[in-house]
Amino acid sequence: MSRARTSKAPEPPVFREGVVTRLEPQVRDPERVSIFIDGAFWMGVHRDVLREHPVEEGQMLPLAVQQALYRAELIRKAQSVALRYLEHRPRTVQEVRRRLERAGFPGEVIDQVVARLEALGYLDDRAYARAYVQGRLAGRGYGPRRLEAELRRRGVPPDVVEATLDAALAETDPLEIARPLARRRWKLLCQNEPDRRKRRQKLIAFLQRRGFSSEIAYRLLRELD
Repeated sequence: MSRARTSKAPEPPVFREGVVTRLEPQVRDPERVSIFIDGAFWMGVHRDVLREHPVEEGQMLPLAVQQALYRAELIRKAQSVALRYLEHRPRTVQEVRRRLERAGFPGEVIDQVVARLEALGYLDDRAYARAYVQGRLAGRGYGPRRLEAELRRRGVPPDVVEATLDAALAETDPLEIARPLARRRWKLLCQNEPDRRKRRQKLIAFLQRRGFSSEIAYRLLRELD
């Protein structure tokens, strides 16, 4: 339950000028501090936010400072959500944006967090695309068309997709990737599909689903049949 709560953007507090009457570490998370204004709970913030925007008991807290505290807490929370999302596997910029949008963070906060993560090297669409293509071209036997579709679905910009595939295909012949796949599939089809026409159709469909062109699919069919 607590993990789900921390994955959402914090609700904005009621902004009202008043005196800070208490700063109290939270029991469940001592790294967070509850701020009380005029004796009533106002909002909780991380200690890092208070280091960036110092607040003391007895201090009058004007609206501008309150808004700065809330914005800093939003940015810190959004970055925390993004980093947890990146723990599982590399992500594209667009995937991180979508995750933060679903969590309810405003666009300007998302822009700032994404820019920071790019500057720190946590987000890099070009590196993501290179690793994705290298791992799936030979490793999983995906053809260029499927790789292009998968990268676009993940939000990689079209120019990055094109440049990455061009570089990969300059070093790897899709025909050589497709040939062993076609041989294995054809062997299974010959064992399980007695109808020659259907065997041929199924091989073509299989290779096209893997992302290979019709030209490659029919060339391999001629080799095998």
